[in-house]
Amino acid sequence: MSNAYRAIEIDDDELNNATELQFQNFSSSNTTTNPPAGNMSSASTPQPRSTGFGSASIFEPARPTAQQEQAAKSPIWSIAYYSKFFDVDTNQVMERLFASVIPKDNFLEVMGGSPDLYGPFWIATTVIFVLFVTSSIVDSINAYINGTTYQYNIFQMTFAFGTIYTYAFLIPLLVWGATKYFGCQPDLLEMFALYGYALTIWIPVSVLSVIPIELARWILLGIGAGVSGVFLIRNMYPVLQRAEAQIAKIILILVIVFHGVLALILKYKFFAYNAAPAAPPTPPTPEAPKF
Repeated sequence: MSNAYRAIEIDDDELNNATELQFQNFSSSNTTTNPPAGNMSSASTPQPRSTGFGSASIFEPARPTAQQEQAAKSPIWSIAYYSKFFDVDTNQVMERLFASVIPKDNFLEVMGGSPDLYGPFWIATTVIFVLFVTSSIVDSINAYINGTTYQYNIFQMTFAFGTIYTYAFLIPLLVWGATKYFGCQPDLLEMFALYGYALTIWIPVSVLSVIPIELARWILLGIGAGVSGVFLIRNMYPVLQRAEAQIAKIILILVIVFHGVLALILKYKFFAYNAAPAAPPTPPTPEAPKF
């Protein structure tokens, strides 16, 4: 029993020595072996790769940031400079559309300090197209009621183009210049956004104004002018308060006058059903001479 026990003990000692020998050989080989000069990175500890939803490549918008930097560095006469003003998604545009039709919230807060030109441009363009189509329908109905021949009028498109784009871009530029001169410190892009989104209500009003009922058209005109006017005044008044009270009143009156002129132009140029001209009286038939 003692010899067998001693044999097992010797075998255990030899196994431990062998293990220690292997460990010493392994560690010494790593410490004494020098990697090639060109493969220093392969010998270092590899870094974990950034993958999955937590990776920076997914959550950090590298491409939009580069576009924004490029737009900021581009000259003002280049197209790339204005690309940042059209950087808006569908949800933001829809939210701003509803906020302009139902003006219960501060529109400047809805925009969140990032006004755009995408919405104002396409809203104005849509209004021009809708005005042309609906005015053509009105003229055709008018011709049918009066029993006359309908004649296609391309001048309606040109007139709508000049009227709507003037109101959407020239009028806010003039208002911005006046408020800037009197120290209101307005933002030009916000002014374009206010006037552009204020045109949203005229799209459904134009469609419904094909109804050949004069009272209904006047009611629709009042709704469109009222909603867009309240939207403009409510969001522009905080800017006008920075000027003197008398100056602010004058600018506000001019804003209301320009707005009323637009409404009247739309009513009498695009939503009007003209009555047929009265027929000239028939001259009396001369009586035959009596013999």
